[in-house]
Amino acid sequence: MPARAAEARRVPRSLALLVLLALPLAGCKEPQEPSGASAALVRSGTDITIKAVRTSATGDNVGSGSDEFYLVTFTFKNDLGYALTPRIDHFVLEDAERRRFLGADSGSPALVGISNAVAQLQPGDAHDYTVGFRVPQNTTGTLYYDATL
Repeated sequence: MPARAAEARRVPRSLALLVLLALPLAGCKEPQEPSGASAALVRSGTDITIKAVRTSATGDNVGSGSDEFYLVTFTFKNDLGYALTPRIDHFVLEDAERRRFLGADSGSPALVGISNAVAQLQPGDAHDYTVGFRVPQNTTGTLYYDATL
């Protein structure tokens, strides 16, 4: 019986130690914007929260040899005030010269493996997307959704 009592005291101590070690992690949050070089490439527009930006070679011989794809993972929140089924080609990356690059999730070797849900978003709903933008190298711009396209 005394051995069981000693064991019973060890379990709460171990549990308390585990809780104390886990508390500092409870305050950690995922960053709202990517940091470093990718943050300099793409900024969030209205209703967009960027999670990650990767660059990739185009994987084809079409267009300028200096083009690349920005593969952007982000959350789009429908704040338009009406139900909407977002179209990938309505996500726009606009640079400082007001050139607009439309989003794509197929049609190039660089986009293989990207899949986005086609679902209606009610006002206030949000969904994650990964979208590619074919741009000249070192393009910087703002990502937003253009419902008027």
